[in-house]
Amino acid sequence: MSPESVFSLLVGIPIGLISGLYTGLIVTRYARFAELRNEALRIIRAIDYIEEGPLVKISNNEDVPKLINVASDLLFLKHKKAGEQVCQLLKNISDKTNDAKLGKISVVEFGEQHSKWQKTARELPGNKIVLWALWGNL
Repeated sequence: MSPESVFSLLVGIPIGLISGLYTGLIVTRYARFAELRNEALRIIRAIDYIEEGPLVKISNNEDVPKLINVASDLLFLKHKKAGEQVCQLLKNISDKTNDAKLGKISVVEFGEQHSKWQKTARELPGNKIVLWALWGNL
């Protein structure tokens, strides 16, 4: 083996290890963000509703308060915009659920809101600076 080959091998191994660790760090951060986003979406999709006369009967919404935990985790991970949007989602869901139970909005309007909540949860923005940072939270 020539000295150049040995040198290339000795330099290539640490570079490969460092790039692999960095890639793993990015994937781990993104997976955690995606898991929280999917949890918010799952909570919203679990909400069932049906029209009963002038009122809307809503069920399976026991997990909606858990959105505050999702928002807290997102804020802890420094995904500020996503965390704030989940807090806003929780407020909006609570308001519209109460309006629907009181007959202030129809089942059609509630259904449109339900679709908007899902769209918002699917499109939560991750903080790219946090995802790509060399150091930070996992």
